[in-house]
Amino acid sequence: MKRHLPVLMLMLQTCAGLQAQTPVQEPAALTTTRTTFLRQVMSESQLITQQYERALAKVEADVAAAGDYEEARAIRMRREQLQALYAGTVSSLATSLPLTQARMMGSAQAAGETLSNWRSNGSGAEWANFRLMPGSYYLEFDANMSDAPVAGSIYASSKFQPQQTAHFEFDEVTLLGAAQENHRTFEITRSTDETTFTTVRVGPLTFTRNPVTLRFAATSGYPANIIRIRNLRLVPVTETATTNSTTAGSATSAPTNSTTAMQQASAALKEAIDAARKAAAEKYLDELKDLAVTKASLQKQVDAEIRRIERLGEQKTGPTGVRTITSTSDGFSGFEDISDARLAEEEPISGDRFNVVHDGRTMLVRLLWVDCAPLESDDPHVKKFARHFNIEDEDVLAVGRAAREFTASYLRDKPLRLLIRPDRDKDGTMAALLFVPNVGLYQNVLVNHGLAAVVPPARDKQHNAMERAFISILSALETTARNRRPAPGAWALSEGTNGGKQP
Repeated sequence: MKRHLPVLMLMLQTCAGLQAQTPVQEPAALTTTRTTFLRQVMSESQLITQQYERALAKVEADVAAAGDYEEARAIRMRREQLQALYAGTVSSLATSLPLTQARMMGSAQAAGETLSNWRSNGSGAEWANFRLMPGSYYLEFDANMSDAPVAGSIYASSKFQPQQTAHFEFDEVTLLGAAQENHRTFEITRSTDETTFTTVRVGPLTFTRNPVTLRFAATSGYPANIIRIRNLRLVPVTETATTNSTTAGSATSAPTNSTTAMQQASAALKEAIDAARKAAAEKYLDELKDLAVTKASLQKQVDAEIRRIERLGEQKTGPTGVRTITSTSDGFSGFEDISDARLAEEEPISGDRFNVVHDGRTMLVRLLWVDCAPLESDDPHVKKFARHFNIEDEDVLAVGRAAREFTASYLRDKPLRLLIRPDRDKDGTMAALLFVPNVGLYQNVLVNHGLAAVVPPARDKQHNAMERAFISILSALETTARNRRPAPGAWALSEGTNGGKQP
């Protein structure tokens, strides 16, 4: 990736330079072709650039923690250059609202990618039965507002004066009681000239049904203004997007420094506790040995107590933050307990399969007792997942992409605790229970959002009371999610559920 990025940067800068050097007077066809080419270059390169920028953010935090502030500052400047390249560019995860699929209302007109002619109140566009994965989104679009050349026209009167601001609204059209939750009103301000477009963000909005009907309309008529709206899209709300929208340098570096300080303090505390426990255990063992010498009648009991203390000292093995649970009272006999692991930088394989990093090693993990939808149409699990949720095969792939993006966003930069089952899959994958601070079992989160199916273990295997309790909770959460109104995730696409398809 590093090898190709300089070439990509040079190409983008060259394109920008050519655009800046273009004469004022040129054929319209040439301008259109150049604009299309630039948009294609930016779109195709955006995802890899965003991934590289996130990798630089991690390197910057590591370098700053090591005290090399000059290098950290250079990395920060590089990140800002990458972010500036895509300022105002449509997100690679955005879902466009194409005007070719919209029904025009009132005086509104669509020409290519541009929506205009806002002469009357209620004019706008409506997208009926628009397929959209349930989740939270921002509405984004580019807008330009200028004065109409009304001199000598029918609008040259005191009744039609150019306005400095125009008011619009965006709605999810539904008769359900929660309709007002996705009703947004906003305004567009007058532009500096007729060619400058400003990116407007509205929201967030949370959609729980699929398909949905969406409406974009003016709340007043603006016959004395030329208002052009283009590139309407819905951008998923993600933690990455929130982080990237922060511009102050101190605002972005403070959380990293706080996290590093917390980790260092936690490690120091563990070392202090281990040292105190070891010293206390050694002193206690010495006293037990003295007791065995002075009280020969207690030799059997003393020996048993010595063995118990020695076993307690042997339970903690391996690197810091890793121990094997050997006591059956913990409920997970033989599971490996890993604390303070992190989601790996690369994109998860799926919603329930991904790499985690701990103490310098990378582990491929799959979540126990749940299955997320596959992402490939030829995957044999597509039919199984479709039957479980009673949805179409094509919807399975959409749910799979949503689950993967949800996992990447939800787990990113969070300290994770894993209980890893002792036996491995044939490909070396580790089956695990994953816990998130202040949330609990992550499997519960996926099931509650309708992004995973519960897969109970085989009946012929023995499971202790703790495992049976976790499985029972997962099954209860799935039943609740399926019956919830409106239904979440894949249940919203299921035939017969509220907001889903009807037979």
